[in-house]
Amino acid sequence: MASESTIAALAGFPELTASASLPSRLHEILEAAIIAGTLTPGQRIHADEIAGFYGISRIPVREALRSLHQDGWVEIKPRYGVRVRGRTLVELDELFEFRAELEACVARFAAERRTDAELRAMHDATARSAKARDDLDYAELDLCASLFYSALRQACHNSVLERESATMEKRARFYFSTVADRLGVDWTFVHEKLLGHVEAGEADAAGALARHHIRNTGEAVRSLLF
Repeated sequence: MASESTIAALAGFPELTASASLPSRLHEILEAAIIAGTLTPGQRIHADEIAGFYGISRIPVREALRSLHQDGWVEIKPRYGVRVRGRTLVELDELFEFRAELEACVARFAAERRTDAELRAMHDATARSAKARDDLDYAELDLCASLFYSALRQACHNSVLERESATMEKRARFYFSTVADRLGVDWTFVHEKLLGHVEAGEADAAGALARHHIRNTGEAVRSLLF
């Protein structure tokens, strides 16, 4: 019989459609569940149960779990099975320290290189965020934050930086997703101010604000989680 906690964690995520890339699609679904905290640190993941839930063979599930292990989302050990990785204070501090510098660079480049279309995308994200802020819709706020940073990354016009920034955002969300509703909504005003610097071409100011914001977020998450 399928594990109720594991299946319940996956029930709210997109359905798995038949394709030639089942392992990568499964990877995305399980990764999203881990980041969101519905698959919790230390929780065991059974390939047989997931295969039964989706009505597929165990082979693509095992491939997906191996790729999740390579990306650092799960641990695979003999007689231990596959378990969601844990959160550590050391990693949190190092992660936000590095991400602060990375996002400062993204913001500087975006202020120098953004296009009108990219500015519109950032404006759309902050406008949606303002409405969600008024409604205290935390799920929508989380989505708006992702949309804003995605547009900001595109505006920096550096594929290597864009890829690394997206990866670090995922790592950071693994830590702050479970406390997002306790972080308040002041960060939405920071995004609006950051957009103002980017739109005005104020590269140094954009970089400094992005760095300060990420560091402050890391400190807030640290105090709530540890």
